[in-house]
Amino acid sequence: MYEEILQENWSFEPLTNDGMFHLVFINNKKALRSLVSALINIPESELGDTEVLNPMQFSDAYNAKLTVLDLRVHLNNNTLLNIEIQVRRFQGWTNRTVVYTCRQITEQSNREEFDYKNLEPVIHVAIMDHTLFEDHRRFFARYEVKDEEGYLYTDKIQFYVMDLKAIDEASEEDRKSGLVEWAEAFKARNWEQLGKIDNNGVKEAAKEMEAVMSSPEKRQFVWNSRLAQLDYRSQINSAKSEGIEEGVDLLASLMEELYTLGKMEEAKRATADKAYRAKLLAQYKKNHSHELT
Repeated sequence: MYEEILQENWSFEPLTNDGMFHLVFINNKKALRSLVSALINIPESELGDTEVLNPMQFSDAYNAKLTVLDLRVHLNNNTLLNIEIQVRRFQGWTNRTVVYTCRQITEQSNREEFDYKNLEPVIHVAIMDHTLFEDHRRFFARYEVKDEEGYLYTDKIQFYVMDLKAIDEASEEDRKSGLVEWAEAFKARNWEQLGKIDNNGVKEAAKEMEAVMSSPEKRQFVWNSRLAQLDYRSQINSAKSEGIEEGVDLLASLMEELYTLGKMEEAKRATADKAYRAKLLAQYKKNHSHELT
């Protein structure tokens, strides 16, 4: 089954493939700066330095079959930006992003000679292939900590969400910043669609994607990322066919956690082994009982 899927349009993998996403933006700084500029709506000329804090050691990641989900960027030594591709629905997503963001705040406070006045803002960006809030559909939303009148309490924690399903909701400002062109790049499913996007940063990303697909090792790595997504869908579909739809969200959260932690073998075994899957679900519910109530 997988071999047939991989042979179809094998030379193209979209930017929503988390392996492709990470490889492109750690290796092409022009593409990275263009994307960041669009996300935070600041001209590239004013962006300052952009440093990737978690560059993937490709050989280690490839051999360990790790799934890389996020890209941590330090902007001009004063702002932390975490960019994440999220193509799967995840129960408790907003709580997860709060925990992840606060963890990065705490990491700063653990540094030697830390001073509160030097706390750097942490911005979490989710590029999602589904709508996060069905009753609040937005193409690109920025969430901050404010009171009921809109007065800002702090700018140290922010959450940005790009909904690839809602490009039709984009504002004129979104178009001017380049956000729409980048959203179209993430949605592109072949070279022809990608090539029609007239954006220099996207062109750099396309160039890097070609380099990735021309390398047997890197190509296999992004294929492995695609297989992880296929395993995930297969697991969810199996749950539905077994008549446990009420537990699909819980199962989705378990699988997401396994992929996030790089536990690929456990995820694959859970797909085929009901008893093992039940064991993992029971452990997951025990570990996350405070989130599920």
